[in-house]
Order: sequence, then structure tokens, then C-alpha cells
Amino acid sequence: MTTSSSNSRRFVLISAALIALFVAAFATSCDKDSGNPYGNNGSGDPGANEVWIRGSTFDPGDRTVSAGTTITWTNKDGVEHTVTGSGWGSQLLGQNATYTHTFDSTGSFPYHCTRHSGMTATITVQ
Repeated sequence: MTTSSSNSRRFVLISAALIALFVAAFATSCDKDSGNPYGNNGSGDPGANEVWIRGSTFDPGDRTVSAGTTITWTNKDGVEHTVTGSGWGSQLLGQNATYTHTFDSTGSFPYHCTRHSGMTATITVQ
């Protein structure tokens, strides 16, 4: 084999290896549990003490919890939203940003997004 063809073959092999490494790293970074930069809009469900913002709705829309429960909201949308209740709430949440609030007393706690008037939901604390 000539030096020129040997160098060309090495270049092709190294390029293929680098592409394979890049694809593997990208696939790992996009796993839904490892911080997918695009959110998990199309599949899965929020956990017991979670509310996801996706499709410009709160999912689930209403949640019932026990006193002392901390709820975490995660914005899975590509647009900013807020979680705003009476006397509590978040700043604008970008994609994959979270907000948490602990509900210490019983009652019904409606909330909404200040940017999207149709986005409403309620946390009921027993």
C-alpha cells in the first residue's frame, strides 16, 4: 500500500470513529432522563408531585395532594410560561426550567400562566 492510500485510509477510519463518537454522545444527551434540551413533549407522564407545562397546558390540570407536599412544575414547551397563584408563583420559565412550591395548608389553590390566560389549573390540598 502506498503512503498516500495509507493516509487516506487512516483519515477515513478516524473520521468514521469521530462521527460514531459524536452520534453516541448526542443520543445520550437527548435521553429524556438526562436533560433533553427539547423537553419530553410527546411521551411519558409527570410524576406524583409534578406538573408539566406542555402544549400550553398544565399536565395534569388539577392535582390533589396532602399538606406538606412540594410540587415541581417543569416547562416542556418551547415558549416561556409562568406558574402564578395568589401570593406565590414563578418568574418566566424557559424551556426545561422548573419551579417548586410547598403547600403547607389545606385548601384549593388555583393558578395560571400570566402570559396565556387560558392556562389554568388547581392544586387541592387535603
